[in-house]
Amino acid sequence: MNSNFFELAANRRSIRKFTGETVDEKDVEEIVKTALLAPSSWGGHPVEFVVIKDKKKIRDIAACKAMGAGPLSSADVAIVVLVNKKNLELWIEDGAIASAYLLLAAEERGIGACWIHIRDRMGKRKSADEEIRDILGVPNNYTVLNCVALGQKKEHKAPRSESKLHLENIHYEQFESKKK
Repeated sequence: MNSNFFELAANRRSIRKFTGETVDEKDVEEIVKTALLAPSSWGGHPVEFVVIKDKKKIRDIAACKAMGAGPLSSADVAIVVLVNKKNLELWIEDGAIASAYLLLAAEERGIGACWIHIRDRMGKRKSADEEIRDILGVPNNYTVLNCVALGQKKEHKAPRSESKLHLENIHYEQFESKKK
């Protein structure tokens, strides 16, 4: 399979180590604008982003999660993915799709990115979601699904190989059990 999109998806890997070099502001703007193009349930567009470049605030956001926020510590930019849950049943899906667009748009520009999960994770005193919303002044009808750490890549991972795809996970017409 040779397509630009397949290649982009194969090259997109979670980058957890960054050089500390600045990510160009125009690239950040284009990445976030691309994520605004993501589809949403009922065309509600409930996903909003807070782009954070202040290193202290990024560290404060990282500290809101008890574990697993390491990539934020060396990120140049953190994008907090917020979803307005009011009157929307599929807010998790809407936020996840927009986040996937962030990750792919970053890869397209050669910028490292890593999803940092926030929903249903603990912080120091309350949930990570509540602590982040407190720092950013976000109203209660919003929730933080995740953050995306962005930075210049310090690590380089090999693309995923088509030969290593789990093609047995594709079923046609009906589900077929895997024989073991």
